[in-house]
Amino acid sequence: MNVIAFLSGVLLLCMPIFRQDFFVRHPTIFPLYFCLFPIGLTILLWSVSNKRMIRFAVLLIICIVIEVGLVGSVAYMASYQRYKPLPENYYYWVLGQYGYFKNTTNFNEDLSRYDSSLTYRFRPNITGRFDNPEFDVEVKTNSLGVRDDEASLKDPHIVVLGDSHGMGWGVEKDERFSESVEQRLHVNVLNTAITSYGTHRETKLLDQIDLDSCKLLIIQYCENDLEENKTNLPVPQKSSTDAFGFEIAAKQNTINTTYFPFKGIFLGVRWLITSGVTSAFQPIPNASARQVTAPAVFKPEHAEAFFPYLSRIRKKYKGPIVVFDLGIYNHPIVKEFQAYQALHPADGLHFVNVHPLLSRQDYFTIDDHINARGHAKIGAALAEYVQEKGWL
Repeated sequence: MNVIAFLSGVLLLCMPIFRQDFFVRHPTIFPLYFCLFPIGLTILLWSVSNKRMIRFAVLLIICIVIEVGLVGSVAYMASYQRYKPLPENYYYWVLGQYGYFKNTTNFNEDLSRYDSSLTYRFRPNITGRFDNPEFDVEVKTNSLGVRDDEASLKDPHIVVLGDSHGMGWGVEKDERFSESVEQRLHVNVLNTAITSYGTHRETKLLDQIDLDSCKLLIIQYCENDLEENKTNLPVPQKSSTDAFGFEIAAKQNTINTTYFPFKGIFLGVRWLITSGVTSAFQPIPNASARQVTAPAVFKPEHAEAFFPYLSRIRKKYKGPIVVFDLGIYNHPIVKEFQAYQALHPADGLHFVNVHPLLSRQDYFTIDDHINARGHAKIGAALAEYVQEKGWL
């Protein structure tokens, strides 16, 4: 074995694994990130083959087969197992791999830009593509920088707030629940939802909209709104992401969406190293020590961090507000909101539990967002609820 070549290969392998932050912070050397691992792996294989081409070819073929298996798992699950996932362990392993291939709209520089107040938002008046293994959809924005047409900005009767679920992650614009409501009720609906926005930023964006014509506000909540909402109560905090931070995040998104040779093996090696380090530093539980803990006391943390923003909205908008949540499958946070409202009554506030309407087939297989079928069910339910209330 060529020791120098072996160590050189290991060094090249380790650089992108342990120093990704270094490459994303230096634009001039960023392209090298995609070259180091395949070059390092090739040198490593050459060093252990003792410069014998047949042995090197065999090792290379083995790596290619492993790579096809790793990366192909994501493509296979997305294309052929859309509604009938394979065994649970395999399914969750694919989900873990998918996280390193996942494209986002918020840090996709073709679709979004930095915003000093909102951290990021869609670029205004653009038409682009947003794709992941399970979908490839068009994203078209208006002058406000939200995924809706320009006509929706003129005297909207219904305004929608939300995050990626409300924005229509993975579905075409006309397939979203907001468009379903618009078509069923024959009113102008403005959808202002933007990926990963919490209620804090959603209400800030709402301040930029004329609500004189608005007769109904629909808020789509998600469990990951909690951290942003709590952080900005009672006093809004300055965003931790500045313009340079946005550029770094955009480069990390580029890494996720760019395939380079042996990326699957690269992710596997990084996962093994990370898991090994995490396990090494975890304390070993003492089997002889039996500690009896009192039952956890339920605390409505989502509600306590959400309802203050409704009070802020009330300063500008006095009409009915409908709230529903999407996120973890069959885990309705709206029940917590309903229980909280029973103790703290608020006029004009209505909650809809959409979870009983949805099945696994209404979500993408390896993505945690609802598909077009799920949007259609929610849109129909919301339209029917609004008709029953007679608000329009």
